[in-house]
Amino acid sequence: MLEYSAVCYKNSFLNQVIVRVDFAQFIQTNMVFDENIEKEILKIFPRRGKDQIIRFNSINVVFDQKNNGLPNANGEIIEGIQREYFTNDGGSKLILTNKFIIFEINKYVSFELHKQWFQSILLALFQKNRVSATRTGIRYINIFDTSKIKLQKKYFTSEIASSLYVRIAEEQTPRLIRSMHMAEYRVDEMTMNFRYGMFNPEYPNFLKKNDFALDFDFFSNEIIDSSDEILQVLDKGHNEIQSMFEQSITDSLREVMDIE
Repeated sequence: MLEYSAVCYKNSFLNQVIVRVDFAQFIQTNMVFDENIEKEILKIFPRRGKDQIIRFNSINVVFDQKNNGLPNANGEIIEGIQREYFTNDGGSKLILTNKFIIFEINKYVSFELHKQWFQSILLALFQKNRVSATRTGIRYINIFDTSKIKLQKKYFTSEIASSLYVRIAEEQTPRLIRSMHMAEYRVDEMTMNFRYGMFNPEYPNFLKKNDFALDFDFFSNEIIDSSDEILQVLDKGHNEIQSMFEQSITDSLREVMDIE
């Protein structure tokens, strides 16, 4: 794989980056919102929102000897808390619950900077709680908004460009409401889903403009027991996504985005 880590654009069309970690265990509310964990969160996301009650389904499987050792599944509803934290400018937020944590970055600076955010908060969380991650993912959503760029097929490689309609035929029947394509890749034991096409921000209304998306979702379903291992997945995901992005565009678009 070619080295793209040093590539940076002045005019990026990156709309949002999402990092999500799902926990195997239900972390007790007083433990997940521990003082030391919240202290690390508030360093980066100093504005705290209101708590919301959130309910989780829990299934316990018991092997019943009275029933020839066959398993019985008993379900119950567990109540937890969802709390949101925001950066001072409101451009990014963190969502923390008893079962997952989500970083939503809407004002992206660099992976190295935001990696420090993930590292400090996840380290505090894993130091306080004996917890495992069942799913770890990082997603980069690039939106080429036609109010900011006049889209041309020459900006993308031929396979990607084939899903771009330069003009929308409104008189055509049936009318198009969305045109998204997906390719799924295996990377070692991890997965990357690549969605691309005209996503239609007004869906399910008729497609009126050809706003275009390159949406990369990289994740691992392996059981992970430490924050260091989670960061390794995020590192891998970032590198694979950046490589796939560069393989999807042409020098014509690079000129528009202006490499620093």
